[in-house]
Amino acid sequence: MSLDFTTWKNIDSLPKQNCFGCAVCADICPEKCIVMTHDFEGFPYPQIDDKCCIACGKCLEACPALNTAQRQGAITPPPFFAGYTKDEDLRFQSSSGGIFSLIADNILAQQGTVYGATYNIVEMAVVHARASAQDGLAAMRKSKYVQSDTRDIFSLVKKDLRAGLKVLFTGTPCQVEGLRLYLGESYENLFTCDFICHGIPSPGLFTRHFKNIEKRGDAPITDIDFRTKEKGWGSFLNFYLKVATEKKRHLTYAPLDAFYALFLANLILRPVCYQCPYANLDRKSDITIGDFWGVEKSHPELYDGKGTSLILVNTVKGRKMIHSLAGHLTIKPVENLATLPPNLQEPTGCPNIREQFFRHIIRLEEWPKGQLQAHLLAISHLINNKLKALLRN
Repeated sequence: MSLDFTTWKNIDSLPKQNCFGCAVCADICPEKCIVMTHDFEGFPYPQIDDKCCIACGKCLEACPALNTAQRQGAITPPPFFAGYTKDEDLRFQSSSGGIFSLIADNILAQQGTVYGATYNIVEMAVVHARASAQDGLAAMRKSKYVQSDTRDIFSLVKKDLRAGLKVLFTGTPCQVEGLRLYLGESYENLFTCDFICHGIPSPGLFTRHFKNIEKRGDAPITDIDFRTKEKGWGSFLNFYLKVATEKKRHLTYAPLDAFYALFLANLILRPVCYQCPYANLDRKSDITIGDFWGVEKSHPELYDGKGTSLILVNTVKGRKMIHSLAGHLTIKPVENLATLPPNLQEPTGCPNIREQFFRHIIRLEEWPKGQLQAHLLAISHLINNKLKALLRN
């Protein structure tokens, strides 16, 4: 998907279907004349103020749609492991096996800093944040199901690295690649972790949806958990959304929540996600983590319904990290994995009704007016996909 950046005047002329929304361009601009603005689908894209642009080209040179960063110590192909933390409380607080938390603990123990996605409940958005102590990690755990806002984060990471601090940066594969391009050089004190990404849904719809829940409940939301384990872990039947307000706590089966159903039906992903260049085994981070779906069949000794992680060790640095965590993990190499997770093979497919869906059913200005219609369409799409999968099997 790489493009020749010499053909583009500036970053806001990049086609939408190629933009990851990582905001590296906005952070690296020396004149700060690039802002991320949301389109009618609710996705952020760069917009340049031509009056202050000096045409330096830094935004183009750092864009992951136009460039690829060099990696040090890559292991090809990456070995697979399955495992989970021995800390049961920590595991329950995690989406799968708690591997991120163990890596973060390791970095903090070395007086380092950790960068990860957190909720800004007041603005009802997901943002990247910096933690230098344990009390900042809890908010970074769990899958957020929307890409975080990384504005001004890359410069903070660079500042920490230049100060000699150990840094863990965790995010989507495109955010990791964006950071590496922003830095422009390798840092031995940087450790990166991405996850097996299904695609990122619209942050605009995320905000509208949960603001609407607050309005209906007449109470502000205090916590969102897309992957609560209160009903267990291990299959689609265990996908529950927990939303807590000041008045009560709601537990909803995933397809019964409109936003969740639209995500699962692949109808509200960012355009670039349907042609994602990172949906393969050529990973850009030191370690890749994700849920080990099907572990109960391939490695039943590592399945207890509490969450098991699939781990890809992509670099020598990643291998050293796994070895250093061995005493805190129940872990086993995975050889000859029968079926790779879909998003390690190819991008999520784009439904043929997606464009029509956004243009005629749930334009942001019509949400939540069109929410019921959108939800019914998502449920129908999910059922059709499940039936097709059953017929194939």
